Amino acid sequence: MATTREILGELAKLPSITAVCLVARDGFLLDSIARSGIDKEMIGAIASSGFGSSESMGRQLDKGLMQISMIEFEQGPVMLSPIGEDAFLVIVADKDANLGMIRLKLKKHSGELALAAAI
Repeated sequence: MATTREILGELAKLPSITAVCLVARDGFLLDSIARSGIDKEMIGAIASSGFGSSESMGRQLDKGLMQISMIEFEQGPVMLSPIGEDAFLVIVADKDANLGMIRLKLKKHSGELALAAAI
């Protein structure tokens, strides 16, 4: 079985990915791979608020469980996706990122990542 680091590395290999962070729901950074100069702890802390809000919106609108939440900014998207019961993944990408490929890889590896992290 692959380790969390290996799985995050597979996701980080995609072109235009600047950071991949596995974060506990309370914002604690569990593991990450990011370009130099990126504050990974800050990403985890801030993303936990957005993740909770996205899940709450889905419940309030009776849309079921969240799969992926994506926020598009001028310089690129940030994607949030639940991993198991207690964590979520944050993917930060450049504006020219292939979003379909990121979603495909995320769906492929999310179950494996939950098992590797024992979440």
